[in-house]
Amino acid sequence: MSNAQRDVIQDPGPNASVSLDLLGQADQSARPVVFAAAQRLGLGQRLQILVDFEPAPLMKAIAFQLRDSISWSATQHGPQWEIAVQPRAEAEAHDVVDLLTWDHFRLDRQFADVLLAANQNDMGEAEHIFKDYWIGLRRHVHLENNILGPALGGDAEHGPLSHMLGEHESIVEQARILEEAFNERDYGLLAPICAVLSGSLAKHENREENTLFPIWQTACNADRGRAREFLLRAKALLAGAEDREICALFP
Repeated sequence: MSNAQRDVIQDPGPNASVSLDLLGQADQSARPVVFAAAQRLGLGQRLQILVDFEPAPLMKAIAFQLRDSISWSATQHGPQWEIAVQPRAEAEAHDVVDLLTWDHFRLDRQFADVLLAANQNDMGEAEHIFKDYWIGLRRHVHLENNILGPALGGDAEHGPLSHMLGEHESIVEQARILEEAFNERDYGLLAPICAVLSGSLAKHENREENTLFPIWQTACNADRGRAREFLLRAKALLAGAEDREICALFP
């Protein structure tokens, strides 16, 4: 990595477009440079990368390491490839499963912010963030339980859909206990409750993304019209369009 590349990666600045010329470098030597730049990519920033090898394996691996917090595309120009990278939060979802995967990441970041504020003894901020997290979690569960699950399948009796439904019930109950701890100012319970909930979320999201989501993606995208309808409704729901029903289902 050149000094110029290192300086750009460390401090790209807001709304900056960072360019990395990695022509002549193999996948393995380019990987840490691209990972470091993508890891530091903030909202409003863009990353442009030039390579002379097919970049899909590299970028898929980096996106996986970063929990899909980036979105990327690649264009071939003769023997060279130009890769465009941006924060996933600013990219359009390809389909409803892509949107759900991003929402997992967004909710995880919010939950981490709750823990950070609580650890800093800023309970007012922790409670404020948790309230937004709590409605976001219920929106997500409602979308999966009551809209996508019945339509896209996955075996509600013994398959991955049944696992999802059972885990959702446990996760919602744990989050409700956390809400009660905030309401009752019982802050001594926050750490153990958050530890249990964090473990449940990690296990659940990994299982869901690797077993159920591929089934849903195939079923949904088999009908382009339905896929678009699901995506539009999911976007509206996650933005709060069905909160009255959600709060009635998950008080």
